[in-house]
Amino acid sequence: MIKYLTILVIAVSSISAVSVKFSGCRSHGVHGTLTTVDVEPCPAEPCALPHGKNITLRATFTPSVDSNTFKSSVHGIILGLPVPYGVPHGSLSGPIVSGQEVTYTNTLYVSPVYPKIRLNVEWEVLDDHHRDLFCFIIPVHITS
Repeated sequence: MIKYLTILVIAVSSISAVSVKFSGCRSHGVHGTLTTVDVEPCPAEPCALPHGKNITLRATFTPSVDSNTFKSSVHGIILGLPVPYGVPHGSLSGPIVSGQEVTYTNTLYVSPVYPKIRLNVEWEVLDDHHRDLFCFIIPVHITS
């Protein structure tokens, strides 16, 4: 019974998350290679971010430098201007070691006070020298 329940949970989880298409950020140096970006839930692109829900983002990357710490930095690009968006710190599946793949995970709440808008989101994770380990841009749509 537990075996079937585990398979069901994995199947349902894989349906609601989708690897999204992403583009690189502005022309500054990045010290890692980003492989995939998954957003959950995101049944179609651009990802709809519904008010009052949690959104989980997973990014798999391979750093080209070692780092003891990391910092998340997120901006909504509105009318061409980057607007800072505070996000939780996030977590990593392992240490930041040059050449070793690691997965970054972060969950954020879409507050009902956010305007319903289509925008691009720029997401950076920086190392302990404030250099980008990765940076990507994805289109999203905040909905009610």
